[in-house]
Amino acid sequence: MKISKLKIQNYRNLTDVNIELNRVVVFIGDNNSGKSNLLRAITLPFMNDEVGSINKNLGWNDINNLAKERYFAYIKENIRTIINGNVDLEEFEDIIPFVKVEVTFEPDGADEFYVHRWINTLDNERPVYSICYKYYIENPKDLLTHIQNILKQETDSIENLKMNLLPIEFFKYVIMIPTTGEQIAYNELANFKYNSLAAERDDFSNNSNRLGSKSLVNLLHNKLSDEDKVKIEKSYGKFFDELKEISNIEGVFNWQEYSELENAKDFFDEISLLPNMPSMSSLLNNVKLGYGDEYLNTQGLGYRNLIYLFVMMNSLEISSDVALNVLTIEEPEAHLSNSNELMLASYINSLVNSSSQLQVFISTHSTMFLNKLKLENVCIVSQGKAFSLKSELKGKQLDYLAKKPNLDFIKFLFSRRCVLVEGPSEEIFIRSYLNSQTNSLHDIEVISLHKGFTKMIDIWLKVNEDSTNRLGIIRDFDNQPNAQKQHEKYNKYENVYVTTTKQYTLEPEIVSTGDNYEKLKTYFEKFHGWTNIDTPESLSEKWQGAKAETMLKFCKDIGIEELSDIELPQHISRVLHFLQSGEKQCK
Repeated sequence: MKISKLKIQNYRNLTDVNIELNRVVVFIGDNNSGKSNLLRAITLPFMNDEVGSINKNLGWNDINNLAKERYFAYIKENIRTIINGNVDLEEFEDIIPFVKVEVTFEPDGADEFYVHRWINTLDNERPVYSICYKYYIENPKDLLTHIQNILKQETDSIENLKMNLLPIEFFKYVIMIPTTGEQIAYNELANFKYNSLAAERDDFSNNSNRLGSKSLVNLLHNKLSDEDKVKIEKSYGKFFDELKEISNIEGVFNWQEYSELENAKDFFDEISLLPNMPSMSSLLNNVKLGYGDEYLNTQGLGYRNLIYLFVMMNSLEISSDVALNVLTIEEPEAHLSNSNELMLASYINSLVNSSSQLQVFISTHSTMFLNKLKLENVCIVSQGKAFSLKSELKGKQLDYLAKKPNLDFIKFLFSRRCVLVEGPSEEIFIRSYLNSQTNSLHDIEVISLHKGFTKMIDIWLKVNEDSTNRLGIIRDFDNQPNAQKQHEKYNKYENVYVTTTKQYTLEPEIVSTGDNYEKLKTYFEKFHGWTNIDTPESLSEKWQGAKAETMLKFCKDIGIEELSDIELPQHISRVLHFLQSGEKQCK
């Protein structure tokens, strides 16, 4: 069993999301793109596996701002009509904000038993099983009457009345079958659970006195049967009796038993101390974790996070009577070293493969959790929108991405300023130049990609459609004019700039730029012992045939006296200028 599709409307910054899902889903995106909101939205139709945590009501800030803006704009435009009671109720109902999360299931064999009543529609003669969470105004007429009463008193401005014009107490939530509106019974939902491991794990076992994690307390609570709880209560009573006996503390309170006043006992009965059994959660929260012979709070923050994640994930018991257990993990890489990230990613993969009843959703900024052989698991989140590589890219395109060596997928897609180059020579040359500019700041990411820029540009444009990010492409001519035209046609986009060398490749382009030749001739004769470089052509030819270490040494030396005034080739300087200013310079 798995969730195969997810639709979200008007939840926080997620206006309209419709994505296909696998059993492992990895959300990648920039900060504030909506990854955490997606993880939270997924869980809304299901029952939380934590003790007493089943409240599904949302709040004012959970409703999408654009949906609220449309609603208030409608009220502004129709104030008099509303006051006069002439508003069409159906028209008004259509403009009221709501939140909706719909999940479609793909049952496996006997799992169809759990969803057989949730048939939503047919797809190629096969039933489609769906349920949805909806947070909405139950009675639009009552809301309209409420608004009329407010506007009769205040008609000048509604800017300071917005929460009263859309009061949260008028909302309710329901979990239902989308097509029929029939509510889902509690006993049906009980077969679908979720566990969430949020990013805020830094306080885990940081307290020197307590466990320090609500989730772990709930975990311990869930593991206790009724018989176990009875044993604990009896043990507490035994402990209390022994405490009284050892300390003789009752003698302190029953002073009348030992008083010299003969009739003191006539006025006071014997005072007894009774056990005050704390709540189970309070009792469990006073457990202190250790690691070996030391308390866990003495360990490093990253290691505590790693232990926390392993303990919580390992505690998931997928029983045979549970149809699906959804696990959401937010930023599992937080504070972890590379080796621990790799180990955790391996464990998550093993966990998923061990049970067909578990589906895992991860949000991350780390490429360690992106399996290049399973890029169909990746969902890209940008500006409150989301799309899965599974549905947006064909098999050959996914294979193309998987074959790209050392491609940092996340840096490429989400860097505010990114430049793609053809090889390591261009990469280290541009990086060295940027590092030498000590009097200015930059946020330019340089990635070496070799060939195949057009497909990468298409993917980048899809993700960055509404963003302010910019992409530069620096390529070699290589005597391929048709390839140059195919790439430079992307210059029609405001956020992409492609340039090409006039010479065959980078080295002769550097030599032929401005007054570079004389400076480079002096440099290579002095520091590399080169001879027979009396023309720009001979220097270019020798440099192209040199080993990679020559370019590396040259890049390290940028800024020394002999190379202090080296001029950047135009095809590079134009791209860097564009990335920093947004302006495209003419050739």
